[in-house]
Amino acid sequence: MKIINAVWEKRNLGCDAYEITLDNKDLKDFETTLKQIREQNFSNSYVVIKMPVGNLRALHALEDEGFRFMEVSFNIGRSLENYTAPEILELNDTSLIREEISKEKIKWEKIVNLITPDMFTTDRIYLDSLLASGTSCKRYQNWIMDLCEKDGFHLYAYKRDKDIIGYGVDFLDNNKKVVHGILGGIFAPFKNEGLGCYLWHADLEAQSRDGYKETKTTISSNNAAIMRLYMAFDYKIQKQTYVLRKMYKGEK
Repeated sequence: MKIINAVWEKRNLGCDAYEITLDNKDLKDFETTLKQIREQNFSNSYVVIKMPVGNLRALHALEDEGFRFMEVSFNIGRSLENYTAPEILELNDTSLIREEISKEKIKWEKIVNLITPDMFTTDRIYLDSLLASGTSCKRYQNWIMDLCEKDGFHLYAYKRDKDIIGYGVDFLDNNKKVVHGILGGIFAPFKNEGLGCYLWHADLEAQSRDGYKETKTTISSNNAAIMRLYMAFDYKIQKQTYVLRKMYKGEK
């Protein structure tokens, strides 16, 4: 069992936050694991547990402790070698321009400020009734601005004519030639126009052209539309994780 004090979340959630990661070994002796969780001082904290899928006995035991199931998180990926556009793109001749934003805070902020609360309506933070409206949007904005100061992270804007219709944040592992998709999406005024597939195509085409071998990302079971999009681009599921949360009050 791994417990992280997620200090960066306090500004987003308004309280202390912790993240617990369980592995299969923890699930085999779950009574001991549960005892260790009970012994932690999580008073007035928002606690997230991530665990391997398939053990409903452990999942239900955590729910008996006051944790609530939020989503299944899917780690997915695909090869970038010899990338070709999927058939879905043949239905339209729409093309987007992918532009990297230089690592200057003021330029990143210009893109980040286009992220609005109605952009993401399926992630677990947005859907959590215990959290204030707008928490998810603020969390994404803060997260991206933090990445502006870290090596290896890149912000891209996607343009159709003069309009910036979406963004993407990637971490580029230049040693392994792997792209890790961190965040991305279509801005609210351009949603429901079928532009997501063209954004992904622009991304994958550029990554393949730049010599990267594989791309990976993580998506939520709450977002069926994005799951269908990734499957259309031949991504494969590599790992699944249950995600639960509990808001502790004055108790431990």
